[in-house]
Amino acid sequence: MIKIIITSIFFFVRACAFVHAQIFYAYGCKDLEKVSLTFDDGPCESTKKILKILKNHNVKATFFILGIRVKNNSNITKAIYSDGHEIANHTYRHINFYNYKNIDKTTRIEEELLQGEVIIKNTTGTPPFLVRFPYGYAKADAINIAKKHGYYIINWSFGCDWKQMTAEEMHEKYKKALKKGAIFLMHDLPKNEKILSFLSSFICYIKGSGYEIVTVSELLNLKQQH
Repeated sequence: MIKIIITSIFFFVRACAFVHAQIFYAYGCKDLEKVSLTFDDGPCESTKKILKILKNHNVKATFFILGIRVKNNSNITKAIYSDGHEIANHTYRHINFYNYKNIDKTTRIEEELLQGEVIIKNTTGTPPFLVRFPYGYAKADAINIAKKHGYYIINWSFGCDWKQMTAEEMHEKYKKALKKGAIFLMHDLPKNEKILSFLSSFICYIKGSGYEIVTVSELLNLKQQH
């Protein structure tokens, strides 16, 4: 009996250590009826419309914002934060590191991450600890850098708003992707009127299906590492 208890404790400790060590996520717990809405590439003028819709539905989302846009839209950034939404790092300039061939790639990834962090912290007073690298880049170099600086890399379980389709077709695809632990990717861009046209209806659909909409850190039960 003692041997069984010791063995159980050993595997429990190993399991806890594994969970704590996990850096990359693309979906949440599949046992809970919770999902997250995430918005990339802002802030910009369309952010105000998104914030209004979210406020009308009493929903909190996670915004993966670009440092270079924070620089020119500090008031909108502060509005995201003051409305109680989660602000996460989308790097500074939106470089596609899948296509980046220069020998300084690792250094550049780190610079982009930290430059984005500094301007977010200076604007909101709170440093981010979630990052989504542009285009979902999540190779070993990015993972190591994220881990070094106390970040979790967050990708997504579904997104399609960059594809050529009507708003109605897009809305249907988002609805069909609804499942426990889903992390939805949408883009916060000036010309992204399709998302704005059905965001309110989509939120109603999620809630009407019995799901709770929460921030990514709540969905994944993540906290600032240091």
